[in-house]
Amino acid sequence: MRFHWHRYRPRVWAAAALMAAASLTAPSLTAQADAADGHVAAAQVQAAVEDDGAGCAVPTPGSSPANPLLPDPFRKVNGTRISAKSDWRCRRTEIRELAQSSVYGQKPARPASVTGTVSASGITVNVTDQGRSASFSASVSLPSGSGPFPAVVVLGGLGADTATLKASGVAVINYDPYTVGREGTARNNKQGAFYSVYGSSSSTGLLMAWSWGVSRIIDVIAQSGGNLLKADATGVTGCSRFGKGALVAGAFDQRIGLTMPIESGSGGVPVLRGGFRGKTTPSL
Repeated sequence: MRFHWHRYRPRVWAAAALMAAASLTAPSLTAQADAADGHVAAAQVQAAVEDDGAGCAVPTPGSSPANPLLPDPFRKVNGTRISAKSDWRCRRTEIRELAQSSVYGQKPARPASVTGTVSASGITVNVTDQGRSASFSASVSLPSGSGPFPAVVVLGGLGADTATLKASGVAVINYDPYTVGREGTARNNKQGAFYSVYGSSSSTGLLMAWSWGVSRIIDVIAQSGGNLLKADATGVTGCSRFGKGALVAGAFDQRIGLTMPIESGSGGVPVLRGGFRGKTTPSL
């Protein structure tokens, strides 16, 4: 029996959107219930910082041995295996560094200054770091009712069932990644807000630059006071290349409560071992 994916895809996306809405609203409800019982549900509360492992000492990754199998995520760079939950914070930082050095390029630490505004129609972001400044914006579409609302950042405005999200009480933030990192430019003439700050020849790739933009949007939401949007109930999604960007954004910012890549293809959710469909690590 042949399954006609394209016939059922809108229904699948609608179901995924409903699950997303439930996931973003559930943590606050769970936390309230646990607080009433005198308990703390740490697993249900999002990290208040972009990267809680920033203080971990991470050895410089050397050359990786050839291995056709997936590596053990719990084995540290020095060969020892972590044995306690508390060890994961710094092991996660090692994995982050491996991904940055091997695939995406470095994501800079939080800029010296991030300011902006949040309104019912849009978000503005102003960044200053290392003596350089840049700005970009994203549009906002609110559901009916009164806030504050959980929100989903939609990269490129593609793929997400935004009508279902809004009907479920979730705001939609439409973010154009090309304002932060433009495609089709020479490696020594990269353009967009990220490269205006960190240099047109920065070794940081587009996916990480797009991820940086999502983090700066969350910074502004967090500074806004939470009257309209909830910084601690934020999801991210995108389709195709923007699905890759959503994956990287969720992996490199612990404040993101839900990451939903759609049809991200090779270099996205699927295992990246070797090159597939002509895509290799340098092309990302």
